[in-house]
Amino acid sequence: MSADRFLEKVHLEPDLERIPGRNILRRLFRRGAADVSREREAVVIAFASGKGGTGKSFLATNSAIAMHRTGKRVAVVDCDFGLANAHLLFGVNPRYSIQHLLDGVVPVQEVLAATPYGPGLVAGGSGIPSLAELGARHMETLASALQWLARTHDVLLLDCPAGLAPQSMVTVLAAQHVVIVTNPEIAALTDAYALIKCLARQPACPVVHLVVNRVSPAGLGRATFDRLAEVSRRFAGCEIHYAGEVPEDSAVTHRRLGQPPLLLSLPECATTQAVLSVLATIEQRIEAQLRSMSNDGVEARMLEQIRRW
Repeated sequence: MSADRFLEKVHLEPDLERIPGRNILRRLFRRGAADVSREREAVVIAFASGKGGTGKSFLATNSAIAMHRTGKRVAVVDCDFGLANAHLLFGVNPRYSIQHLLDGVVPVQEVLAATPYGPGLVAGGSGIPSLAELGARHMETLASALQWLARTHDVLLLDCPAGLAPQSMVTVLAAQHVVIVTNPEIAALTDAYALIKCLARQPACPVVHLVVNRVSPAGLGRATFDRLAEVSRRFAGCEIHYAGEVPEDSAVTHRRLGQPPLLLSLPECATTQAVLSVLATIEQRIEAQLRSMSNDGVEARMLEQIRRW
């Protein structure tokens, strides 16, 4: 599906029943008669990076809004336990955060907050040192919460912490698909490769997609991916998939807090078009692989990682 076609669905067809042709998201996440015997969970997609500042949260939040505008029930969990910012990008200040959930103060149903743009949000913590030292009990609580979210939504997006800390890897590996967001600079690529190596060592490695963000000039993203893919294949034994590039754009880097997300405020700009193209590519790959993938449940996947931790 092209970015133009996806944009047409998002902005020009508010009545989903009137959309001609195939609707990838509708068929991908539809709950049919086959799901009656076993409750089906959402497709879980983790947005991850080897280092901070690559634009991971920007891509995750705008992707969530785009999916919601095609009629899907979407929830975002900000798993950056100590340096969260998804709530700022959504323009909300929730009463509860993931700290209240992990401390057992309130259930996930109360932590989940509405946003002005559609997706629900479980906000992360910001400047809370205790969230940097989470134990197995906390992660088990999170696993149970993710299961409830997966069973009540069509798409569950995890905005994971940057880096390779155990808490970060547990959340990344709870997903079936991992979108690694990097930049075309040596530090970001080195850290992205380190993350890929860690994923490749897992008994059940998620499908890995790579997005190259803040690209200038155009076309550098593909060249960057080709180099990283070759190294990953030769030395880590991991196949990664190119999801696309997002250009360096002052419309993003100069944005102020309180403005609507770029997808809504500047729907025709190059960055919005690139984000939609990336999302369409990922959706097509998920659709092609979904039939052969087992969905053993996000809680089960996460608990397995906790046991290995």
